[in-house]
Amino acid sequence: MARSQEPQMTSPYLDRPLLPLAVALPRTLTEIETALATAGPVEARRLRQRAQLILDLLTPQRQSPIPS
Repeated sequence: MARSQEPQMTSPYLDRPLLPLAVALPRTLTEIETALATAGPVEARRLRQRAQLILDLLTPQRQSPIPS
């Protein structure tokens, strides 16, 4: 198949500009907090776990006081 006849791959994600994690993660956390207001128990548990993961990623890691 010639290159011009290959199917074109499209994705809404490819059309979006890339954001640094320092910008994207707080936005995602805000979306999760909004979704928690109307989530059922199972969905709320999943959203809380996701929020905790994002908070962990946003929190700087402490250096161990004991050198390795």
